[in-house]
Amino acid sequence: MKRIWMVFGLLLALMLLYRVFWGPGTGMGVKRTSSDGRDNQFHTDSAATRSTTLTAPSPSLGVLEGNYATKADSIVAFALQRYGSDYTYGGTTEEGFDCSGFITFVFSRFGEKMPHGTSLQAKLGTSVPVQQARKGDLIIFTGTDLKDRTPGHSGIVITNPPKAVQFVHSSSNGGVKVSELEGTLYQKRFLDIRRVLPRP
Repeated sequence: MKRIWMVFGLLLALMLLYRVFWGPGTGMGVKRTSSDGRDNQFHTDSAATRSTTLTAPSPSLGVLEGNYATKADSIVAFALQRYGSDYTYGGTTEEGFDCSGFITFVFSRFGEKMPHGTSLQAKLGTSVPVQQARKGDLIIFTGTDLKDRTPGHSGIVITNPPKAVQFVHSSSNGGVKVSELEGTLYQKRFLDIRRVLPRP
């Protein structure tokens, strides 16, 4: 019986050591560094904004590290590194973005000049069917008024077919986040997919 209590005590001590030195909140977890050198902890969105919003991609998917084969992969990875950034009306910097300002900021880092304004971005490149949407395409929506079918919101597609269309965008409800098209209010607001990058 004495041995059982000794083993139990040893296991308890090991668990405490793990929590103190390597557990959550110690800063020893997965860490990422943005291209401008800032260190950031990877996090997910709050439950309040999760209804039509996906959680941030896991670092284990490799989206935040490594060399990318295409410019679209690099653009998507860079955009996802801004996950959780604040929404700021008219914003085009890391202090805060509006939807089109976020796209302008991200694409400019890869030598792609984008106008600031969803109505202008909706005219770029060529239109493609939603079933052919791929990483790096722009996705264009109406504003919040479904009756007004003019461009009012935009994002960057982060998936390739046959996966469901997911996109990263700066929303007035939660800042930079990842959302899905199918089965959400965004599907009712959807206007177009714009191919702005050449085929890899």
